[in-house]
Amino acid sequence: MTLPGSRTAHRGLALGVLGLLVLLLWAGPVSAYLGMIADGSEQLARRQALLQRYRALAEAPRPMATANGPPLLYPDIPETQATANLQETIKATASANGIQIHSMQMLLRGDIGGDGRRFGVRIRAGGDVASLGRLLYSIESARPLLYPDNLQIQAPLAASPSGNAAGNLEFQLDVSGFRGGAAS
Repeated sequence: MTLPGSRTAHRGLALGVLGLLVLLLWAGPVSAYLGMIADGSEQLARRQALLQRYRALAEAPRPMATANGPPLLYPDIPETQATANLQETIKATASANGIQIHSMQMLLRGDIGGDGRRFGVRIRAGGDVASLGRLLYSIESARPLLYPDNLQIQAPLAASPSGNAAGNLEFQLDVSGFRGGAAS
């Protein structure tokens, strides 16, 4: 025998428990999931803005000078003057790194490419392995840009007539620079 009011009370109680479970479910995992979605959309918006800035930078014309220092290319000056500047740079770099230069000669356009914007010198020098490594690093990181090429290394003979100290190497290296402006 059931009382007429008890059936309605049981339904109300069941609905109340169901509502409480839905509320707890909403407060726990569902709200955490919705928070993750909101955080993900914020990250996506920030990355989208970063992508737009990178695209704008990539499409902008590049200046001849870097933001923090000297230009990347030699100015549009005569090739002989640019080569003289390159020779002085190499002499200073070699002396700072303990390299002894034996000879230096200007490379002709046919030796390095005939575009008129590239110029170079060939050096014959001697030094130990560590000094050669420092010299190459200094050349590659120099501004205006320098390009080392055609490195040829020769170990000294045991009884060398030039009087090389043990461990010194003889090497030949081509170093190129690049001028800005129109090719002349």
